[in-house]
Amino acid sequence: MNAVLRPDPSRCPRILVGEDEFLVYLALEEDLRCNGFEVSGPFSTIDEIHGALRRETIDLALLDINLGGEMIYPVADELMAKNIPFLFLSGYAARALPECYRDILRLDKPYDPAVLLASLRRLLQPAA
Repeated sequence: MNAVLRPDPSRCPRILVGEDEFLVYLALEEDLRCNGFEVSGPFSTIDEIHGALRRETIDLALLDINLGGEMIYPVADELMAKNIPFLFLSGYAARALPECYRDILRLDKPYDPAVLLASLRRLLQPAA
């Protein structure tokens, strides 16, 4: 049985999903919506994500590292500049990432829904 997050009932956290594999996105969307999240996406290009970040308010982002041959790093930089938490959801090993991104939380594909939800819980907790 999957762990269920209980976000603040007055507001559903909004999660942007940058993913170019539609079947992976569908599974993510199902897992997130069933656990009380609002989903923004799918976004399969860097330009689409940049546009969404200009138009929408999000609480967190899930990012595939490689979107159709484009590396997600410019989006990661923008999220860091805006203090929006995110995690990488990818088949890339940590050692394959540029040094400056190796400390960012990264989950492997295929992902474990319970691990993903626990990771989201940690990222959405206010800083102490």
